[in-house]
Amino acid sequence: MIAVASLIVLIAVIAFSAVTKKNAGVVGLVAAYIFSIVAAKCGTEINVSKVVTGNWPTSVFFIVLATTFLFGIATLNGTTQALSKNIVCLARGNAKILPVIFFLFGAIISAAGAGGLIVAVIMPIALFVAVENGISVLMMSLVTMGGIMVGGLSPLAINGIVAQQLSVENNIIGESLSGYLPLWGAYATAMTLFSIGAYFLLGGLHPKKMENAATPHFTGFDKNQTLTLAAILVVLIGVIFFGQNIGLISFACAGVLLMLGAVDQKKAIAAVPWSTIILICGMSVLISVVNTCGGIAFLSDGLENIIGERTAQPIMMVLGGLMGAVSSGTGVVMPTLIPLSAELSQTLGISSISIVIGVIVGTNGVVISPLSTVGGICVGCAPESVDKDKLYNQLLLAAVSFIVMSVVLSFIGVFRIFG
Repeated sequence: MIAVASLIVLIAVIAFSAVTKKNAGVVGLVAAYIFSIVAAKCGTEINVSKVVTGNWPTSVFFIVLATTFLFGIATLNGTTQALSKNIVCLARGNAKILPVIFFLFGAIISAAGAGGLIVAVIMPIALFVAVENGISVLMMSLVTMGGIMVGGLSPLAINGIVAQQLSVENNIIGESLSGYLPLWGAYATAMTLFSIGAYFLLGGLHPKKMENAATPHFTGFDKNQTLTLAAILVVLIGVIFFGQNIGLISFACAGVLLMLGAVDQKKAIAAVPWSTIILICGMSVLISVVNTCGGIAFLSDGLENIIGERTAQPIMMVLGGLMGAVSSGTGVVMPTLIPLSAELSQTLGISSISIVIGVIVGTNGVVISPLSTVGGICVGCAPESVDKDKLYNQLLLAAVSFIVMSVVLSFIGVFRIFG
């Protein structure tokens, strides 16, 4: 009963916030506190005094804080604006291909080893370009994240490394790279199709205005902008080639810029989007309470009880999506579901690769949700002119739409070409 009630509370918080425009993080924290008291009274093992301290997403909090701090500096001293104009120049003034440029750029950088968290560097620029050129912010968010996540499952990026190693350890694929390519190919196909759909459905061919895109010319950088651009490059190089924590290196670079006088310190600190940070972290606390109360397990068990030969792959997509929305895909979901897939393949007598494709697509697809680190950073990176509460809700719906699309693709047999 408590498990079902926790899910009802989660839905109610999302609906209430959407209707009243109140910060969902604030509402979620209040709901998490009150519901945890009720759950404890009903016998659930939950420490009410540690609901926040134990469930506050410290890593996500620091990454969003550090990266928005750095790019807040870039916006204040004009670096983001100049970079935006030069990217438009690269597109030869054609605003229609700007999302495609960011998709490809994100895919290449992520696949080179940066992984999904490189969204913290690419997304602020992409969304600024979107706002300046009348491009749908939601569309640019989805297409840019789509490219980054396609690359994020490469055998050089952390998600891809984990997926490949677990599949090898459970005898699902061989140790050669060729064995892993079908898994990566299936996910890349799903995410690319979703990005293409987002591009066309959300107005990729019809930007609202073209003034900035119609005057392509290179914009020079002044001293402070050059320092800021160098700081961004240091972050990219540090993350891709030296495995540095993106939050720490971003904060360090922002601190150096302040010490060098590249921006006004008070304005830079004031520019940190605290309302967005509360939104992301507050909802994460509520989700953790729902998880502790058995809400996610209730949904997962219900799906497992109806699994069969034809439904195995789509159900694992949904299950991977549900679990991936509330816990680490690399640290929890894939290590849990990929071994389970090996067992199910023997029980059901079907291809283990087919089931694992379901796990990988579902688990890694929901990262576009603002409940995940990547989606949360995307919301945090949005310019001040963007309604972030609206974008938050839109990305939630987009994550659900991705899973629905993937399930449909599974039922019509698209993923059969991969195994």
